[in-house]
Amino acid sequence: MTIFTFPSIIPTSSSCEIVTNTKTFRSPLTNSVQTSGRGGSLWSIKMQFNNLAGGDKATLQAFLAKLNGQEHRFFLQDHAFVRRGAGGGSLLVKGAGQTGSILLCDNATANVSNYLKSGDYVAFNNELHMITSNVNSDAGGNVSLAIAPPIRKPTIDNDFVINTAPVFGVFMLASKASWNNQPGLLSSFSLDAVEDVLA
Repeated sequence: MTIFTFPSIIPTSSSCEIVTNTKTFRSPLTNSVQTSGRGGSLWSIKMQFNNLAGGDKATLQAFLAKLNGQEHRFFLQDHAFVRRGAGGGSLLVKGAGQTGSILLCDNATANVSNYLKSGDYVAFNNELHMITSNVNSDAGGNVSLAIAPPIRKPTIDNDFVINTAPVFGVFMLASKASWNNQPGLLSSFSLDAVEDVLA
């Protein structure tokens, strides 16, 4: 398996979804509900590319052929993302073995209000996460990031945390790759991709 970089072609439209790994149980006697959250939540991105021609069309066709279905993976971003937080410094994971929905980091620019804001993305350990609460950096350049989905694989100390666009996760095709051809040498593509939880 090889991880490729998705071509620099902007989709006409795209939709992003967190596919949660939760189960709900309803009692047949009392109708009370219990919900269990489990690991393995991931991102799903659907992209539509309308009326591509020339080099863009050929590049995307060749890229999809190169993936060989679900054999290979690719780095993919939410193309609509613009960071709202101030950022600064080179953010690093602070401590190995972190799990859950809080990521401790250091090496941020010190004393920055709204270092990252809710809705910003970060990526580390080949995982894509969204910030769910505004966060400030402290005097030592430390930040505590509330993220979704939860961390899937234990963190690596001093792993670089990407927080400026483009922020990539590792994805794979969720279905067969195909395109529609129209008169005038135009092609339209509909692509479904899901994050690879084992990348």
